[in-house]
Amino acid sequence: MPRRPPIWTRWRSILRPRPLYLSLIVSGVVALKAFEMSFAALHHLAVRNLVEAELASNVPIAIDGLVVGSIVATASFPKRSVGWWYATGLFVISTLVSVAGNIEYAREIGGGPVSLIIYAGMPLTLLFAVHLTLILLGRNTVPRAASIDVADDQLSVPEDVAEPVTSPQLNTLPPANGHEIAKQAAAPFPTGANSPMRFNTFDAEGRKLVNHR
Repeated sequence: MPRRPPIWTRWRSILRPRPLYLSLIVSGVVALKAFEMSFAALHHLAVRNLVEAELASNVPIAIDGLVVGSIVATASFPKRSVGWWYATGLFVISTLVSVAGNIEYAREIGGGPVSLIIYAGMPLTLLFAVHLTLILLGRNTVPRAASIDVADDQLSVPEDVAEPVTSPQLNTLPPANGHEIAKQAAAPFPTGANSPMRFNTFDAEGRKLVNHR
């Protein structure tokens, strides 16, 4: 029965630097920074449009938070189901609203075409980064689940254990005492032209004393 590897060995294999983990970290950081840029633009846009400063942060949280939440929801529903279409419609509408808000803020601050592209690209970058992060998380959980199943199969003890097979002749023969063993030993030995004569002498208890050829 194979032994389960120590805990530190399993954690070392999990925390070992891999391209998948690096891509996951990078996509997570990109999503965070894109959310920060879009949050600042929508927050300032709300303040400039007579929303109180204490409540202005709720506007980007509601819009960009709905973008992230709807993207995550699409991964939890079966594809082309009612819930999947609903979540897809939500993240499309919320993304368009976020893009429009960022473009309007760039226009209000007097930005040119480059500024419009930068601010409009932040919600789209958030969308792509979150989607990529979900894909990487899905790829990370599949091999781990497969390795756990293999380890459980290796560590499982078989229920059906084969019983030792014995000769039927040994089970059918009755126990013999010393006199019967002596009679069997005294039986004539097959002889032939090339077979030597063999004589065995036994005592009363059936123990062999002398072996003559």
